[in-house]
Amino acid sequence: MLQVLALDEARALLLRKIKKANKKTDRLALPDALGRILAEDVKANDDLPSFNRSAVDGFAVSARDTFGASAALPALLRLAGEVKMGERAELSLNADECAAVWTGGELPHGADAMVMLEDAETLPGGLVAVESPAAPGRHIVFRGDDGKEGETLLCASTRLSAREIGLLAAFGVTQIEVRRRPRVHILSTGDELIDPAETPQNAQIRDCNGPMLTAACEQAGADARFLGRVPDDEQTLLNEMRSAAENCDLLLLSGGSSAGAKDAAVRCLSSLGEVFFHGLALKPGKPTLAGEIDEMPVIGLPGHPAAAYLVFHAMVRPLIFALSGAMLQERTTKAALTEAVPSNHGREELLLVRLDGEQAIPIHAKSGLVSPMTQADGYVRIPRETEGLPKGARVEVILFD
Repeated sequence: MLQVLALDEARALLLRKIKKANKKTDRLALPDALGRILAEDVKANDDLPSFNRSAVDGFAVSARDTFGASAALPALLRLAGEVKMGERAELSLNADECAAVWTGGELPHGADAMVMLEDAETLPGGLVAVESPAAPGRHIVFRGDDGKEGETLLCASTRLSAREIGLLAAFGVTQIEVRRRPRVHILSTGDELIDPAETPQNAQIRDCNGPMLTAACEQAGADARFLGRVPDDEQTLLNEMRSAAENCDLLLLSGGSSAGAKDAAVRCLSSLGEVFFHGLALKPGKPTLAGEIDEMPVIGLPGHPAAAYLVFHAMVRPLIFALSGAMLQERTTKAALTEAVPSNHGREELLLVRLDGEQAIPIHAKSGLVSPMTQADGYVRIPRETEGLPKGARVEVILFD
């Protein structure tokens, strides 16, 4: 009989067992750094913007020259000139003067506000009628508003999205130091498994877990490599695990369908290293296995695809983030269950749900099916001490994407 751990206990145990995150780094060109983890703080090397600039097309003014202006009684200002885009503002404004400035252009000396084109009218004789007052600072981006020289722009352990890459580019950062991606090796086990390109014969099954878990690891930021399928032969499995454990930071096994195969994986792991636990108090996911080989974590996931993916998302993904030197922050949302959900298994349950506005629609899937995962937006954790959740219960949905 399996000696099981609760999901939170198992996850905490694995995170404690990681001796340290991979400290090796790669220096990458900015376009190649998407999804990578910063290895160091990045500081601003200049003020951004480096000059006071207009946020609108219009006229740069001294705000005090426009106080009290209206359509009926506009402020009449002399047009002192135009600031061309990309050029320094050489002119200075005197009292009752303005200058034409386009969006992104530099404000001339003496200006502290912008008047939009639609709030002004150009008159003959070089005059501009301003028809609404402008408060100081209106429609202006001041020097250093986006960041001041020496300020920390991004902290180490930040995962770089398109937004962070845009920020770095704005400050002229073209090369960046990032954590080397953790290497994850994946093995599928089971006599019944064949390559997805093959046609099943008799009771054979195309291996979907191998490609799915490889893609999931890559999506989590790992450098993942699928090493193939291993039959339910203990000596072969032992040899393959020993080989797969070399030169990687995490080894994933996708379990065979028979109890004997699972026991073989436990025995092989025990022979090569140490078993931390064999079994989770979780539905689905009870036969999950974890341990280490030479301080390198090994996790055996269930063979059923939905169970394998749910356990991966709940337990393995945080481990990959930790190995990357980053902290995982789950994306969640609140929703109301559209129906009552019984759950008296004596185990925590991970329930697939589809979101429809602020409603969570349970997806009741038979064990081993693949398609229900593509219908789900996330899952709900139902505690083991409850007997289910009533219709309308507000639940926290952990999102997949």
